[in-house]
Amino acid sequence: MNAYPASPPTRNYDSLVNIYDLLARCWSGGAILAARLWCAERISAEERVMVVGPGTGADAACMAQTGARLLLIDHSSRMLETTARRCRSEGNTTPQQIHGDFRTQKDLELQNSVVAPFFLNIFCSEEALQVMRQLRDSIGPEGRILISDFSAPPRNFIARLAMEIWHGIPMAFFYLWTGNAWHGVHDIPKMAEQSGLEITARKKFAILKWGPRWIEALELRQSSSL
Repeated sequence: MNAYPASPPTRNYDSLVNIYDLLARCWSGGAILAARLWCAERISAEERVMVVGPGTGADAACMAQTGARLLLIDHSSRMLETTARRCRSEGNTTPQQIHGDFRTQKDLELQNSVVAPFFLNIFCSEEALQVMRQLRDSIGPEGRILISDFSAPPRNFIARLAMEIWHGIPMAFFYLWTGNAWHGVHDIPKMAEQSGLEITARKKFAILKWGPRWIEALELRQSSSL
């Protein structure tokens, strides 16, 4: 049996707080933020929502404005503090916070929704599947998971190669600077199916608004066939 977590926690995300949003905006032309906000806008008031890896928290602040009861989990203390501050200033609420590795959290209260913005891309495919199953185990029977991330790689070889190159350039930076895993583009819909989840809503976002739709947001629920 493989140990879990298999990889060490990421590092140096604290140093990226002031440029994190700028990097995402420049690289995706706003598609990354749009996908994150699509997930946030599906949250309703009084929902119990766990946000795993909230980054700088634009989407978490949006959820806070709605009146959701937020639990934030992040291994970066500065990312966590930045998100909590935005929730207080923009949403007039103070979220619960856990400073630590999501993979090691035990006995958390089941959530109505779990939001994971570009979190699975930290891990290799094998470990991302384990994390997906842990996300699944964090929701109640009627709960859902909202994921914003890279789209599944296209079947066409040329299109796939282009996407892998586009995905690989920033991944090389994060691999060297933060210790993220080195991997190809994840097929998150396939991981969801392997985890007993089904897609109940989905939207793709174009790079620079006119380019390929290589960013997407997914709403996942436990499969009705189980």
